[in-house]
Amino acid sequence: MDNATLTIGEIAWSHYLPAKRQRRRTNTCDGYESSIRLYVDKRWGGMTIPEIEPDDVQEWVDELAKTDAGPGGAWKAYKCLRQIVRWALAKWKMRVYDPTQHIEKPRVPTYKPDTLTHRRLKRLIRGMVGCECEATFIISAALGVRPGENYALRWEQVNWRTGLVPIRATLQLASDGLNEWPTKTAKGERDLYLPPWALDRLHQIWVEKGRPRGRIIGDYRPQQVVYRIQRWIKANRLPRVTMKNLRHTWATIAAQSGVTIELVASMLGHANVGTSYRYYYALTKAAVTRAQRRVSRRLLGKTSDDMYKGIVLAPRFGEALPLAA
Repeated sequence: MDNATLTIGEIAWSHYLPAKRQRRRTNTCDGYESSIRLYVDKRWGGMTIPEIEPDDVQEWVDELAKTDAGPGGAWKAYKCLRQIVRWALAKWKMRVYDPTQHIEKPRVPTYKPDTLTHRRLKRLIRGMVGCECEATFIISAALGVRPGENYALRWEQVNWRTGLVPIRATLQLASDGLNEWPTKTAKGERDLYLPPWALDRLHQIWVEKGRPRGRIIGDYRPQQVVYRIQRWIKANRLPRVTMKNLRHTWATIAAQSGVTIELVASMLGHANVGTSYRYYYALTKAAVTRAQRRVSRRLLGKTSDDMYKGIVLAPRFGEALPLAA
């Protein structure tokens, strides 16, 4: 059979997804499948690659961005189509034009995570004392790890002397159940260190629980942990924050405290420092003022008198402005 006559739907369901499921984690492939079913297959499922026109792809992306999918969903759907097309072209060495080239990305609104101030975070940490999932909460608040990385942590991994917490895995719920996978990227494998307040409190909790082994979340599933934390927050009228935004809160406070954005990116396990710049680097009045002060020192001076010394900027009282030639 000539592979060039295969439709996008046939390639996606019979070849692309089965190949990806052999090499990618289940929840990642579940995301591919969802995007294919909701968007790609509906528009391109019955078409072969040579039948797809680049202008039609651009129009599809632009129109999809105006629907409930939004710009982000539209771009995700496009990338899914692009992966299928390019996978097929490479797999079968097809000598046809790639119609997914040179597509312009719709403008995506800047994502601003809902974070807490350092004062509200401190109040929340103090208010979590007594919660059955307090230990898991402390780890996120103190280290800014991804929720899945947090859920995978075991008590025996915590070094009670140094505070070392090695991040090596993530716990994810997918269509095939709850599985432990390697971290999201290679840079996700990192060694973090608990601050003294977190290390001491975690040790107290560990001793109170009878020095257990195994996952810190115990026998709970991730969604059960989230439910118990949010229920505690609501019952005690504490500042509300999701586990994901607890990570964003840590990173935001770190950047505001003067930690370099490169170090923030490394501690978060970001593969690209640009992600940290986009989310956590913000222009503040203090930062802008410091920058302008340094630039001013580099120039002739800090004040107007320093800059314009010897120049008459305005006529003295009672004097007329010079007439233009």
